[in-house]
Amino acid sequence: MSLLTRTLRQQLKPSPLTRSTISISRTTGNRTMASAPETEKFEWLVIMPDQPGKLAKRMEVRPSHFAGLKPKMDSGFWKMGGALLEEVPKEGEQMKMLGSAMVASASSKEELLEILKNDIYAKSEVWDFDKIQVYPFKCAFRIPHP
Repeated sequence: MSLLTRTLRQQLKPSPLTRSTISISRTTGNRTMASAPETEKFEWLVIMPDQPGKLAKRMEVRPSHFAGLKPKMDSGFWKMGGALLEEVPKEGEQMKMLGSAMVASASSKEELLEILKNDIYAKSEVWDFDKIQVYPFKCAFRIPHP
């Protein structure tokens, strides 16, 4: 084999590709080059109990809490959320809230916790951060809220 042939063969060898730079279509099996590795998002179920005696503070900052959630709701980060209740509310009585439960779409638990730390409920010490529970969550079904 001549020097020219060996040189050409070496130059024409395919370069090794990593999983982060190649994707394979599941339907066709065709390979496509990705421009940059995308950060995969996953859903997370978050349970945030309130600290004892914080209902009045919760109600005071609640409008700011909802205002702060809106941009992340609009971007698809927050999928759903609401208050954890002590019991089913009775007509004419204030809800007895114990905390919050939310589902988020985030790249990591750390990303989610950083966003939670900036919420007014965290900054006002409504949520008991020592007792927050975060679980990776795989939704089996989702029905739109009426």
